Amino acid sequence: MNPKPLRGELLVIVDKEDKYSHTIAGTNIKLFIDKDFGWNEREKNAVNAIVKDPGKTNLKEGTPIVCWHNSFTEHSLIDTIDTDEDSLYGGKKKLQVHKVNPKHIFFYIENNEPIPMQGFLIVDRIYYKPKSESIILTDVNEQKENNRVIVKGTPSGYDIFAIGDVLITETMADYEVVYAFTGREQRIIRIKEEDIMAIDHTFEINETMRIGI
Repeated sequence: MNPKPLRGELLVIVDKEDKYSHTIAGTNIKLFIDKDFGWNEREKNAVNAIVKDPGKTNLKEGTPIVCWHNSFTEHSLIDTIDTDEDSLYGGKKKLQVHKVNPKHIFFYIENNEPIPMQGFLIVDRIYYKPKSESIILTDVNEQKENNRVIVKGTPSGYDIFAIGDVLITETMADYEVVYAFTGREQRIIRIKEEDIMAIDHTFEINETMRIGI
């Protein structure tokens, strides 16, 4: 079987077990992570894929990509591939071939770094400790700065916003992506460019704040 993508879509190879194991850094120890009973589909659904046929996109065959968590369903499944690798559930693992709408691809990985697709940015959240008048309350939980993020990664050739810019976004625009790479679970925050309302040139980052996921 040699399927070809249609309607501007592309074909990808998916390992549905990617998120179900985690290799401890610096070791060969692999932990099984049972997510079957989790309610959060962003946490448990497969999002990683390898480009099999890029169709009319600019991606290359073999490129690792990360997609929307509802991209790989029975409705997008085209074929399966037998492997010699042991499955976490017994027997041999089967890979799946899916069709994907390029609009559902958040970023690709190049030289071990995530590069957002056009229309998306990779960002960090801003956290702070609440204040009581002029006193920073160190014994309370940190809070997230609402509707403000810092640009961490931009698409190739992008020149609208720069890394380090503080952006004002729509509410809940900061979407956390859980994916697997080099055998380890990774997390990243992506936003849609259409959810950006403005750039904040006056916002100052200080030592009481934390930048991250």
